[in-house]
Amino acid sequence: MVRLEDAYTDESRVQCGTPQGSPLSPVLYMLYLAELLNQDQALRFGYADDIALYRIGSTLEENVTAITQDVRRIEAWGLANKVAFAPEQLEMMHFTRRRHAHAPEAVISPTLTIQPTTSAPGDTKQPALRWLGVWLDRKLTFKRHIAERVEKARKVALHIKHLANTVHGSPAASLRKATITCVMPSLLYGGRSVVSGTNAAKYRRRPFTRHHGEHSNGVTHSEG
Repeated sequence: MVRLEDAYTDESRVQCGTPQGSPLSPVLYMLYLAELLNQDQALRFGYADDIALYRIGSTLEENVTAITQDVRRIEAWGLANKVAFAPEQLEMMHFTRRRHAHAPEAVISPTLTIQPTTSAPGDTKQPALRWLGVWLDRKLTFKRHIAERVEKARKVALHIKHLANTVHGSPAASLRKATITCVMPSLLYGGRSVVSGTNAAKYRRRPFTRHHGEHSNGVTHSEG
């Protein structure tokens, strides 16, 4: 049964899934997956089909051990409840203030190993993991996130600039409205996370790791 304001549809039994685009689909999905997230509400959370795991410990190795066990439990739950996860979308990030580049991997099974996010050969960008549109780097400086948002906002601003011909262009009021509506939200997305993160980073004393994939995410944190 689906309710839209004061209107209700007739009840019907779901036999083999719901049609793509049905308003019932995301509701049923969240209800079905709620059991998995409720198993550990402090260290396991999600949004839509993204699941995140979070671990804090004295060492990165300790965190990886915990994350590995978490992923194995989730896989076992998925197998028992006929939920398939996408191992190719698993990501893991270690967060620590230590200067070394040590980043242990998580060996889930003989056929599945989660490699932590690190610098790719020839990639000049700061290594970071993206979670719900926010880029998280190893030391939580948010420099990568700021750079990505600035670049995206700049592209939108250039599109608006092309409409600003002084002779036949759009009115200045319309361009201003477009800038406020399109450029500013793109630039400031995740701004609260950046401000909170940069202010809190100076007080953080323990590194952690994040793992994400089916997106599922995993985080670990160790004593600095």
